[in-house]
Amino acid sequence: AKPNDLKIEGSDAITDAKGLYFINPLGKEDKPQQIWTQGETEASSCWFPTIDKPNERMTQNIAITVKDEFVTLSNGLLVKSEKNGDGTRTDYWEQKLAHTPYLAMLGVGDFNITSDKWKDIDVDYYLEDDYHPFARAIFGRTPQMIAHFSEILGVEYPWEKYAQIIVRDFVSGAMENTTAVIYGEFVQMTDRELVDDHEEDIIAHELFHHWFGDLVTCESWANLPLNESFATYGEYIWREKGFGRMEADMHLDADLNNYLRESQRKQVDMIRFNYLDKEDMFDNHSYAKGGRVLHMLRYYLGDEAFYKGLKKYLNNNAFSTVEIHQLRIAMEEVCGEDLNWFFNQWFLASGHPLLVIDYEYDADNKQQIVKLEQIQEKSTTPIHRLSFYIDIYENGVPKRHLVEMNSPQQDYYFDVEEKPTNVIVDAEHVLLAEIFDEKPDEWWLEQLKAPLYMDSKITLDNISEKSTTAAIQNALTHDFWGIRLLALQKANALENIEEISEVIKQQATQENNPTKVRSSALILLAQQENNSEFTPLFESAIQEKSLLMAASGLYGLSRVDYQQALSIAPSLEKELPYDVAKLYVEHAGVDKNTFFTDKLNTSNTLDLYYVSAYYVLYLKNQELSLVLDGTEALEEALKDSKSWMAEVSKYRFADLEETIQSMLKNEKNKELKLRAKETLARIESLL
Repeated sequence: AKPNDLKIEGSDAITDAKGLYFINPLGKEDKPQQIWTQGETEASSCWFPTIDKPNERMTQNIAITVKDEFVTLSNGLLVKSEKNGDGTRTDYWEQKLAHTPYLAMLGVGDFNITSDKWKDIDVDYYLEDDYHPFARAIFGRTPQMIAHFSEILGVEYPWEKYAQIIVRDFVSGAMENTTAVIYGEFVQMTDRELVDDHEEDIIAHELFHHWFGDLVTCESWANLPLNESFATYGEYIWREKGFGRMEADMHLDADLNNYLRESQRKQVDMIRFNYLDKEDMFDNHSYAKGGRVLHMLRYYLGDEAFYKGLKKYLNNNAFSTVEIHQLRIAMEEVCGEDLNWFFNQWFLASGHPLLVIDYEYDADNKQQIVKLEQIQEKSTTPIHRLSFYIDIYENGVPKRHLVEMNSPQQDYYFDVEEKPTNVIVDAEHVLLAEIFDEKPDEWWLEQLKAPLYMDSKITLDNISEKSTTAAIQNALTHDFWGIRLLALQKANALENIEEISEVIKQQATQENNPTKVRSSALILLAQQENNSEFTPLFESAIQEKSLLMAASGLYGLSRVDYQQALSIAPSLEKELPYDVAKLYVEHAGVDKNTFFTDKLNTSNTLDLYYVSAYYVLYLKNQELSLVLDGTEALEEALKDSKSWMAEVSKYRFADLEETIQSMLKNEKNKELKLRAKETLARIESLL
C-alpha cells in the first residue's frame, strides 16, 4: 500500500480518504510516531484488497509487525504475539464476527493501556503517557453505557471486546471501527479540562454505532441515516440516563439548531439516492435531523413500543445490511399500525413544517381556542401530519390534551373553568419544526415555572424586550444550571445589565455552580463599565483549576489592566492558547509573533483553523514587514490544506491581501514595497 501516492479527497466530515496514515514516520516532528487507519466511506481498499462497499461483510485476521516498543490495536481479539528476535514483534488480531470493510482498523503507537471490564468483556482505553492518568476520567463510564444500551435495547453488546484509542492528526472526529474506536486528540483531556467539560456525547455516539452501523449496517450510503441518526440519538439516550432529561433536552435542542441552520441552504430527503457524491450524505440531515426524527417516533409510539421495535429490528437484521423499510416494518410489527405516513414524511421527503400558533379565549362558552397554521412553501414541503400534546394551564396547573394536525389550518377548542394562565403547544417539545408562538408576555413569564428545559429556553427566546429583564432574573434562580447559563447569555444584550450585576456576581462566585455558568457570569462582569471593582474576582479566577475560569479571569483582567494580563499570559500559553491569542491580537507587539508561528507549525487541522484566524487578526495590528513575514509563515503552514480547510485558507489570504494593499498605500520603503507586491502576486495565485 502506498497511501501517500493516492490522489483522493475526503469530505467535510472525513477530511481525507487514503485509508492508512503514518504520523511522524521519520521521528523528526514534535509529536508521537503512530500508524492508524480510517476506512469510511470506501478507503479500506487503499491498504488491503476488498470489495469496499457497505453491503459487503467479512471476518478478518491481521498480522502487524512493529518495533517491540510499540503497542498495536485492531478489530476483534489479540490471539497471539510473537517476538521476532530482531527488536520487532508480530501481533495477530482475529475478528470472527462479520462486519463491513469500512470498519476494519489497525493502530500502532506508544500507548499506555488502561483496562476495564463489562461483564466478561474487556473494555480498554489507549492513551499517550501524558494523558494516561486521566483515562478513567475520560472513558470511565463506558461500562455503564454498555450496560444501559444493552438493557434498553434488549440486545446485549454483541462484540468480542470494546477498545477506545486516541490518535494524533485524525481526519475525522471519531470512527466506530468494530471493537476498536478511534478518536481525534480533542478527546484527550487533562484534569484541568475535565473540570469544565466531558466528551461523553461522542463516546456514547461511537458505542451506539456498535448496534446501529456495525451490527446492523446501512446497505448503501443513501441509507446512511440508519447508522448516523441512531448514533446521534444514542447521545440523547445516554444523556437522559447519565445526566437527566434536562441535559438531554438541552443537547437535543442543539441538534435541532444544527439542522435548521443547514436547512437554510439545503433541504433534501433523508434517504436519498440522487446525491452527487456519497460524502454528501454526511450532513446534518443524516445526523441531527435524523436524531430528532427518531425522538418524534419514540414519543409517537411510546417507550415500550419504540424499544421493542428496535429490539426486533436488531435481532431480525443482525450481522447484515438494511434499508429504511426494514426499520419501518419492524416498528409496524410491534405497534400494529401502518407507519408509511411517518416514514414517507420524515425519511423519504425533504423539509419541515413552519408552524404559527395563535390564541383566542371565548369567555361566553368558557373555551380556550388554539389556532395552528402550517405556513411552509407547499410546493416543496407538503403539509405534515403532526401528533403532539397541548397543555392548558389553569391557576398554574396543567391539563394535557393529545391532538393531531393534518391540514394547513386547524383550530382546537378546549373547555376550561376559567381563563388559562398559559397554554403550551407541543408540551413535550418533540416536533421537528420552526414554531412561531404569538402568546402574551404574562404567559411567557408563567412558562418559566413549567418543568422542562425547553419551556424556559423558548420563553427566553420569545419574550418581548420590555419583559426580558424580569425573565432573566427569574431564570437566574432556576435549579438547572443550563437555564441559568441561557439567562446569562441573554443578559449580554441588556442595556440595563448593571441593574442585575449583583445577581450575576452571585452566579460568578457560587462555588457549587458549574464552571460554564461561573465563567459566563465573570465575562459579563468584565464587560460592565464599573469592571475594576471585580479585579479581585478576575485575579482569583486565573488561579483556579478550571481552565474556563482561568480564561474568563484573564479576559476580565485584560479589560481592567491589560499590562498585568500580558505579564500573566505567557504562563497560560500552553493550556489556553486561544484565549492568550485573543489578548495578543489586541495588545501585543512584534515580540509575540513567535507564539503564533510556533502554533502554526505544531497545530493539527482543527487547531490550525483557529490559530490562523487569530494570527491574521494579530498581523493586522503590526508593521508591514511583519505582515509580509507572517504571510510567508501562513503559506508554509497552509500549503497542504485539504477539503474545508483549503477553502478556509483562501479566506485567510484574501484577508491578508486587503491588509497589505491598505498598508502599501502609505509605505515609503522601496524594498518593502517591492516585497509587498511580490507577496500580493503569490496571494493572487493562491486565490
